[in-house]
Amino acid sequence: MSLYCAGSSYADGIIDYELFYEQAHQYMTASFVPDGFDCLRDSFLGPYRTEDNPLAVEQGRCFGSQEKGGNHCAVLSRAITLAPGESARLVWMLGEGGRQEAERIRQTYSDPAAVDAAKADLAAYWEDKLSRLQVQTPDADMNTMLNTWNLYQSEVNILFSRFASFIEVGGRTGLGYRDTAQDAMTIPHADPEHCRGRILQLMQGLTSTGYGLHLFDPAWFGPQPEKPAYKSPTVIPTPERASIVHGLEDACADDALWLVAAVAEYVRETGDLAFFDQVVGYADGGEGTVYEHLTRILDFSAEQVGAHGICKGLRADWNDCLNLGGGESAMVSFLHVWALGQFVDAARALGRTKDAGHYEAMRRAVADTCERELWDGSWYLRGITADGRKIGCQADTEGRVHLESNAWAVLSGAAAPERGRQAMDAVDRYLYTEYGLRLNAPSYTKPDDAIGFVTRVYPGVKENGSIFSHPNPWAWCAEAMLGRGSRAMKFYRALCPAAQNDKIEVRQSEPYSYCQFIMGPDHTAFGRARHPFMTGSGGWSYFAATRYLLGVRPQFGGLLIDPCIPADWPGFTVTRVWRGAVYKIEVQNPHRVEKGVASVRCNDQPVEGLIPPQPAGSINEVVAVLGAPAAAGEKEERGTMA
Repeated sequence: MSLYCAGSSYADGIIDYELFYEQAHQYMTASFVPDGFDCLRDSFLGPYRTEDNPLAVEQGRCFGSQEKGGNHCAVLSRAITLAPGESARLVWMLGEGGRQEAERIRQTYSDPAAVDAAKADLAAYWEDKLSRLQVQTPDADMNTMLNTWNLYQSEVNILFSRFASFIEVGGRTGLGYRDTAQDAMTIPHADPEHCRGRILQLMQGLTSTGYGLHLFDPAWFGPQPEKPAYKSPTVIPTPERASIVHGLEDACADDALWLVAAVAEYVRETGDLAFFDQVVGYADGGEGTVYEHLTRILDFSAEQVGAHGICKGLRADWNDCLNLGGGESAMVSFLHVWALGQFVDAARALGRTKDAGHYEAMRRAVADTCERELWDGSWYLRGITADGRKIGCQADTEGRVHLESNAWAVLSGAAAPERGRQAMDAVDRYLYTEYGLRLNAPSYTKPDDAIGFVTRVYPGVKENGSIFSHPNPWAWCAEAMLGRGSRAMKFYRALCPAAQNDKIEVRQSEPYSYCQFIMGPDHTAFGRARHPFMTGSGGWSYFAATRYLLGVRPQFGGLLIDPCIPADWPGFTVTRVWRGAVYKIEVQNPHRVEKGVASVRCNDQPVEGLIPPQPAGSINEVVAVLGAPAAAGEKEERGTMA
């Protein structure tokens, strides 16, 4: 999608851009009438120049550049003369909309007082969001990331999904199913309404069969219902809906499974159990409750299994370059176990014991199948090709060990404890680098279409042996569940952008943004980070660090404190807003253990298990002491906390 200036006349102070896709517009304007403008970056900079020495700045004039396509910029120029001691304040404005909106914005913000008020409002907006979860740990880089930048990156992804990105420009329009579901899962405490809205959009993008539309435009399905009116939204007619729904050949096996956890996390955060009974339409017609949508998802994965009883990979299984087709995906089966656990927890919270029993039996059966079919002696397989070959086994010389399946074997709760430790030991041995965990190793060098396009990607790039950021936090969660806080923190720090600030000449990316991937050791640019910001890595890093390493996890019935930290940490603090109450949590580690809560007190009263929800508006002091776990305090959630 390209921008261009809709006209060269700018005497009225408004430069109107037109987005040729669906005729959307962006504008730039100012509190002054400009002398000139530029809309093309190359013209503004000039030949063989950079932002250090733009030709327009050097010559003191713009060139009136504009065209459809190309590499755009938004520049206005104005010559002013200042007497000694004199100052001038100019306001430049860029926004979404046509000329009418630009005129409204210019009239409003040409007044500097209005600009100052808007800036103060913006600061208050972010202060409110950031204050809902603040930490102080012995690791300064973790504090920097969790207290500011993780949430900021995650919030932007919730608002824009992957619509706005220097990397994805022109490559996609609409919501990516798996991306948006995971974005919504990670920050419901900071933005419950936007998370809820995204979840409802994804519900409408679910087919009645139980798979999601991998990429879809929410506008296809009409407006969302307004909370708290739990009723069916307006939907487009069934014949028209059917025409936009693709067949199973376009379905990705993992997409809709992420939605189960997104719903569970939203309700754990808000306590809004009635959300499960909201009625929403299906992409191909008809409607059902949110709860019924989730059962369709789980049943679909139970039906779509291959010869070994493992879930089919379909078009892709999170790794878009692992195109198993009729093959079987270990990751999807483990993800199925996890989603089933999330749903069982919800069914129990709703008092629907029959459903809880049915899906718990399914969860155990899928986990047993995974243990029987996917264990390869020292780690877990990545999958099985359509012709029956194992992927990620000890006999492989390329793609021998994979991160996704081994981390999810533990994170899902499917792996037996000893196998889980062995699997994550293999991850540490074969995949760890100073910049984070590789997605697989050794990199593929020989094309093999039975495995997928991943075997044709350059070694060390993206899905083929790079440090792919998104799945790295899954390993942190897995190690935390195994009780190995020092290793979890080792993995965390390797990927942490703030910890790489002194390697910027290698990293070549912002020290506050998680990037999609970092070149792996099989590439000459090992350590170079690429595709920043618009990636689910930020959300998952935030989720994993706060809920698993620091261990503050909302549940349906209360707040769980279950940290896993390095033994040399004396403790840490977390301030957490949950369901309208503030919890000031101090975790003490007098015995220098990595995991295990000996006692918890809330407002100086002993707590067994979960901290009950406290009154909205209250401020509560919580002290958790690590050590030998008390006999009481069984954890509530099997699927997420086992």
